[in-house]
Amino acid sequence: MIKKLGYVIITAILSGLLESIIIGYSGYIIFTLILFFIVSSDIIFFNYSSARYLSNIDIRREVNTRIFRKNKTFEINIVFKNNNNNDVSFYFFDEALDILNISENHSGIIKIRKKSTVTKKYEITPRYIGKYSLGDITIIMRDIFDLAYSERKYCNTMEIKIYPSANDIRSQRTEMLSSFIYTYGIHYSKKAGQGYDLYGIRPYTENDDFRYIAWTRYDESNDILMVKEMEEEREITVIFLLDYSNSMNFGGDDKIYDKTVTNIINAAYYMVKNRDNVGFFIYSSEHNYFIKPDKSGNSIKDFETKIASILPGGDFDFESAIKILNKRTGKKPLIFVMTASDINIKKPEYAFNIIMFIIDHTSFYNYNPSEPLQDLLMRGLYSSQISRLRLVRGSIIRMGYRADVVQDKTMLPKIMEEYNYARSINLGAV
Repeated sequence: MIKKLGYVIITAILSGLLESIIIGYSGYIIFTLILFFIVSSDIIFFNYSSARYLSNIDIRREVNTRIFRKNKTFEINIVFKNNNNNDVSFYFFDEALDILNISENHSGIIKIRKKSTVTKKYEITPRYIGKYSLGDITIIMRDIFDLAYSERKYCNTMEIKIYPSANDIRSQRTEMLSSFIYTYGIHYSKKAGQGYDLYGIRPYTENDDFRYIAWTRYDESNDILMVKEMEEEREITVIFLLDYSNSMNFGGDDKIYDKTVTNIINAAYYMVKNRDNVGFFIYSSEHNYFIKPDKSGNSIKDFETKIASILPGGDFDFESAIKILNKRTGKKPLIFVMTASDINIKKPEYAFNIIMFIIDHTSFYNYNPSEPLQDLLMRGLYSSQISRLRLVRGSIIRMGYRADVVQDKTMLPKIMEEYNYARSINLGAV
């Protein structure tokens, strides 16, 4: 294929040749003929010899895993095999994604000797969670005068699944989400029943189990037996209803869906440590994935796997989500709704224990205005956004739900605050 520069040079040579013939400059005629012969020979030779070498180049992309963690660096190898009987030199480029931080070695000039193989290595660091595809690998060969080129794309698409960062998911390995931080000042309501903690002591009745007689409190003078009442252990069931629509794609360095998923996983691990059941419902017009609650932690792993296989898309309808959830849950669990969508909520037919977290997307951008006017404008936009979200929160509360506006830094603490409040009054108890 001839480049634009090649066409310009050929046109200029032919114009000069025609002009010299008209004027009768014999020396210039010979010069332009020689120049035309050199240029045309270079282009013809390149297209019928060197350019054809590209079809005999085999390329494959190698990676030791297709399951990646956010912010963790991985190595990718590109293997080039030259099946020609000649040495070749060309420029290569591995198409990248803006969600990956990629080292500089993913492109450059490469020389391969005949019948040999060369491997190029580069590193990638995923920035966001979800499922993505690495693009094609392009190789380009040019002639010596850079007047013509040949390009070939190798359809070497590779899907990668990016899981949440292990460093962000803190609660499964450390006690950074300590119960003191999120439960200080909370007093739980207790109920007599079967359990391990002492609730109180009362007189014995004929229906009581002898195993619970408090012999240390036996009164021989009155011949009265006392029995120990144990505090009933009641586990609750929490389901995170996650809005996975296009509204969760907002954000700068941290997307809303990325940070929300991380906070949900952290909170879920804490709930599982309390022997409570945790489930998930990922919903939008494009997604409908329900993960059954359990207290073993398997549901959290299933949630991570599913999140790594999809990306936010579509619209979010709260009432439709509740209807679907009602069909899939036989009881009335505690539902935490995580949404960044503009929604008008009506009182649904199904009475759930619902707590809504309205996500303020402005908190996911880093604003650094350089001028006072810009700073004033951004403060005004931020203030109006907060006011609007507070109005939405008020309308939700009037419908009989608990609701709160959460931001980047306050999301996890407020989830834990509402969770501990729910435990204190046995919301979602089974």
